[in-house]
Amino acid sequence: MGVTDLAFAYKHHPLRARLINTVAWYDLADLCALLGRPSPDDAIAFVTACHPQRLRQLAGGGSTQWIDDDGLWSIASLAGYHVTDDPVRWLFLEVAPKIRHAMYEQAPNGNAPDVRELWHVIDQLIDIGEMRDYGRDTEMLAINLNDAMLAAFRRGLPLPGKARTNRLLALSRAPQYRGRTYVTHHGREISCLVFDRADPELIPGVHQFASRTTS
Repeated sequence: MGVTDLAFAYKHHPLRARLINTVAWYDLADLCALLGRPSPDDAIAFVTACHPQRLRQLAGGGSTQWIDDDGLWSIASLAGYHVTDDPVRWLFLEVAPKIRHAMYEQAPNGNAPDVRELWHVIDQLIDIGEMRDYGRDTEMLAINLNDAMLAAFRRGLPLPGKARTNRLLALSRAPQYRGRTYVTHHGREISCLVFDRADPELIPGVHQFASRTTS
């Protein structure tokens, strides 16, 4: 099992992270202290009520609760932060790239067949208008995993579970994964995974998802 411990600090507030088999976990007490709200107990209650699978006690971590990547962004949203706020910008610009680099070191096969097949399915969904590219008219491709899962279900296309899909896309090098952000669409903030718009001719086995958008 691949395990990598990482340590970050924002204005003297530590944030410990642990990568286990390319899945990132963050010390929840550290995160709450860094954000200034909510309390760890309130955060645990919130996540337990909505997505209990996002919380874990890790071996060697004592009684500390750890939260996964999706949970981290949920807590930031619960705390009332937006993508333009300093703590979230720090998470996006400082923490996320180092987490991705550690993922690549644990599993340096971002162009493996299962990743290419996943992009093939997403390419089809965008091509037939079942899935929105929220990065339209920009240099980045931005997709929402909920959109992908629902669209694949409607069309009977094979996608793994949401957690596995998230991990595979995070390892993607075709196109290069750039992290997570929120996009405002019809007055709502949509959580998106962001990728470079690579030239599809340079990426064998991956179709022209990088050049297509939907309205």
